[in-house]
Amino acid sequence: MKHFGEVFFVLVFVFFIWTIMGPTGTQRIHRVCTPVAWAGDGVTSLARAAGTNYGKETHIASQNIDYRCQMAIWDFFYRQAWLKAHPQYKHRTTPPPPLVQPS
Repeated sequence: MKHFGEVFFVLVFVFFIWTIMGPTGTQRIHRVCTPVAWAGDGVTSLARAAGTNYGKETHIASQNIDYRCQMAIWDFFYRQAWLKAHPQYKHRTTPPPPLVQPS
């Protein structure tokens, strides 16, 4: 237990290097969110192994969380450059109108 901090630091450092060494932006985004996907797969496996009826729901939730992780990273690092390259898509500053008009 004495060297837990050192081992944790080395693991985080190796993960950081592995992430930034990705050849493309898409690969780097995928690598950043890989632990999220692993955790979701683990929870899904436990739910299925326990014989519960929640295996499908936990799998869908896991994929949704992984997608949101990847979108958050993309928004943070690549969104502004993408908007500059695609000026026809403007960012909305106001919320979209409701689908059903109140009566």
